Amino acid sequence: MAELPPIPPRPRRDGLPPIAVRPRESGDGLPPLGPRPVRGSAPLGAATGPPDPPRPRRRRRIGGAQGPTAWLIAAVALFAGLFGGLIGASLQGDEPAPAATPTTQPIPVSSTPETSLAELVSRTAPSVVQVITSGGEGSGVILSPSGLIVTNAHVMGTDTRATIVTADERRVQASLVRSSEREDLAILQPRGQVGRGAILAEEPDSGLRPGDAVFAIGSPFSLRNTVTAGVVSALGRDTGNGVPMIQIDAPINPGNSGGGLFDMRGRLVGVPTSIYAPIRGNVGIGFAVPASRVRALVDSAP
Repeated sequence: MAELPPIPPRPRRDGLPPIAVRPRESGDGLPPLGPRPVRGSAPLGAATGPPDPPRPRRRRRIGGAQGPTAWLIAAVALFAGLFGGLIGASLQGDEPAPAATPTTQPIPVSSTPETSLAELVSRTAPSVVQVITSGGEGSGVILSPSGLIVTNAHVMGTDTRATIVTADERRVQASLVRSSEREDLAILQPRGQVGRGAILAEEPDSGLRPGDAVFAIGSPFSLRNTVTAGVVSALGRDTGNGVPMIQIDAPINPGNSGGGLFDMRGRLVGVPTSIYAPIRGNVGIGFAVPASRVRALVDSAP
């Protein structure tokens, strides 16, 4: 696949002029969807150099002991935790406890694919948020049960803090807790309740096949909760960074970056991150980071 120039973010102005494609300067692979600049900010510059290779991460296993022994261990752990908490409280006096990330309730998912896209959108849309940084605007998805938010690394840029605009238009501050430039993913910790969280698909390739229907929700051009639909065009697509991507034909544009790609059960299967746009306009070739990469990054978050 030929090298493609990155798509620059557009400054805010009246109307929606076409997206300008700027000449490629350095790097290989497909360009990210640039976050849309906030009012009064300068356009983002080109990326500087290739990102550092990721450090190996071990995926945490879910499970544990079962049967009567597990119940006994759980009871002992609960008693020890309560007793230790009482002792800690008496020693610390009136010192405030550190703030913890609030957990979130999951959005409901179906055991079989749904036929009503409208019903799926009404269930999943509350998990998608807008992410505003000093350099631009993008999208993000709340994850269940942690309450953490996943977005693209290029949406955050060099910022370590962001403002989250929820589906019900509340503003919540969030801090960066983990980032991977190679996979173009970032994990944010909100400082308050942000809404219900999406459930990550667990199967290899999220159980997707070419031709499966999917839909994306994001904030292209600051238009929050915009829904587009399409099909999976290909799986494991190499776009030049060594990360196998999901190729889709659902229209995505600058501002969709970091949003949600959902299957017909309402599960999060990917995070839209880049498009192939040899001309001015969307040509129906977009790419999303698979849910398996999101899960690995979340598992490594502190």
